[in-house]
Amino acid sequence: MYFIRYIIIDEMSFIGPKLIQRIDIRLREAFPAHNQLQFGGRSIILFGDLGQLPPVKDIPMYASISCGGTLWHSFITVITLKKIFHQTGEQPAQIAFRALLSNLRNAEPTIADWQLLMSRSNSTLSSTEQSIFLSSTHLFATNEMVSLHNKRMLLSMAKPIALSIAEQLRGFTCSNLDEEQLECKNLLCIGQEVMLSANLWVETGLVNGALGQVKEIVYNGGEIPPELPLFVVVQFKNYIGPFWDHDNPKNIPLVPISCGLRRHLPLKMAWALTIHKAQGLTLQRATIDIGNTDRQWLTFTTISRVRDLTSLHIHPTFTFQRYSHIQHSPYVAW
Repeated sequence: MYFIRYIIIDEMSFIGPKLIQRIDIRLREAFPAHNQLQFGGRSIILFGDLGQLPPVKDIPMYASISCGGTLWHSFITVITLKKIFHQTGEQPAQIAFRALLSNLRNAEPTIADWQLLMSRSNSTLSSTEQSIFLSSTHLFATNEMVSLHNKRMLLSMAKPIALSIAEQLRGFTCSNLDEEQLECKNLLCIGQEVMLSANLWVETGLVNGALGQVKEIVYNGGEIPPELPLFVVVQFKNYIGPFWDHDNPKNIPLVPISCGLRRHLPLKMAWALTIHKAQGLTLQRATIDIGNTDRQWLTFTTISRVRDLTSLHIHPTFTFQRYSHIQHSPYVAW
């Protein structure tokens, strides 16, 4: 690994002073010949938008005066990209949407922007438009709301549901082992919306966060739920690799994998996602619930997951007071 010179880290807003300090320590250990240099003498390149969600259980790097904050201030070259590629188009509606997002990003929410968003709520959308969003990805502020919506959608399929329980190393059970990447239990159903929770084949699009739909569940002869399936066929929208099924080129068989002390399918239900999990995703359509209270940049990150205003459904509505709460985020002045 001594040939490594550059380390690239995306979604830098998620990195806090604690994590960047751990990165520094680990790189000094990995490159002992340069352990007196920051990051073991490697060059760190950070990508992302500090206006998106901050670290979980930490503070933004730029707000710290600790060793982690010192490391952040050692980054002396900053390149700012000013052209927006995510929400393109010169139509008046698209220009207004970009301006709205810019105002949110700069913590300058306006009543006009809020009114524009409320034009995408149930009170103004036709019943036909509302029905289009029933199957859209729903974004929530809490894990509890995500779980509730996913289970509700699973039951609405009115199809057989297979329980799949992870295999645990001897001496450990699902109740006393937390392995976030692999679920302890999965509920599987044909037609179910799912998200990949591991990087399986990055070059083809089979990455952590890839969205797909379950097409088939296959078991070894004689085995039935809650045994692990032999494999599950998932249709991934953005898969670009070689064909497994020439008639369905986006279909890929997924087998159980091992991670830590658990073996299971790297899948999670994905009719609904937390806003944190959605950061970095581009959604064709989204129904959003930003919750009652704002954590730093929650509103901006949620609304910017779509490319245009017509791809957004606000449910439930929220007041301008809630919308403007972004101004009072703890580190907005930084």
